[in-house]
Amino acid sequence: MGEEIRWDPEAIDYIRSRGDRYPGADGIEPGWAQEVMDDVDLLALEPDPKSRMGASRFIGHSPSAERVIVVIAYRDLDGDLHGINAWPATGADLTLYQQGDDDGQDD
Repeated sequence: MGEEIRWDPEAIDYIRSRGDRYPGADGIEPGWAQEVMDDVDLLALEPDPKSRMGASRFIGHSPSAERVIVVIAYRDLDGDLHGINAWPATGADLTLYQQGDDDGQDD
């Protein structure tokens, strides 16, 4: 099992209400984000090079959502992860996940 992500109520409301901000978009359930962390093919960018606050980006598959999801989280001083945002992976994020860890070495 992967690392646990803690979500505060405001962050849960935010990811669940994606459809309010983006017409036609689906909300993301916190349980789906946890499934991302449990993905054996999880791609973790720690820190996320796109983050101005040093947050981390996790890209993985959620079986319940039946899709690849991006999860943004930050580590507190104790090393615990706290969810900030999540959305369905598209574009570069989806491509990175689909390419996997292709470092030329056998697993």
